[in-house]
Amino acid sequence: MKKNIFVALDFNSLEKALDTTKKIKDQIAGIKMGTELYAICGTEGLKKFKELDVEIFLDLKLHDIPNQVKKTVAAIASLKNVKYLTVHTSGNYEMLKAAQEAAAGSIDLLGVTVLTSQSNLEGVGVKNSVEDQIKLLVNLAIKSDISGVIASAQDVSLIRSLSKKLKIFCPGIRSGEDKQDQKRVMSYADFSKIADDKCFAVIGRPIIEGDPVQNIKKIIQSVK
Repeated sequence: MKKNIFVALDFNSLEKALDTTKKIKDQIAGIKMGTELYAICGTEGLKKFKELDVEIFLDLKLHDIPNQVKKTVAAIASLKNVKYLTVHTSGNYEMLKAAQEAAAGSIDLLGVTVLTSQSNLEGVGVKNSVEDQIKLLVNLAIKSDISGVIASAQDVSLIRSLSKKLKIFCPGIRSGEDKQDQKRVMSYADFSKIADDKCFAVIGRPIIEGDPVQNIKKIIQSVK
């Protein structure tokens, strides 16, 4: 079985997050720790997940002046627990380049492009279409030589037209029709048809709400 799912542990309890991970770790590529869980468990929590032998994707979406981001990336890389760390590509080339210098091959940086909850950008003063903005931000990621990007699965073909090398992590993957607060979404079955070996699905609530073992089993079995 191809393991291409990172489970978003959107919990406010370290115990719940660890328990869920133990139950499904053999079916997944790794876990995503967002700002809520990291705020609660911090670096000590990261150690506990590392002990479970799962890859950790730390989703902090760093966006600050280049020197501050560089120091933060270096600090997280020094922990030697995290495989992937997110930064905002909209922080510009100088910030991304500084972050990549700090990563120095010890941690893979993923650049956030356009959030899957955004279907237009006018509300934040961006005149570009979503597609043009994604092109701009992906090209910044390529130029700064970071490892990958965070983008909707709907953008995979566009990103692949720009780079065959980038890893693509796709939030907004759903098991059914419920979009929740996401707008640019795709089912796991449809994602699996377009995903190559450098594409990963990021799935949270459809797995962690209810019985995670049965939920992930159903999602994986949806691929025919």
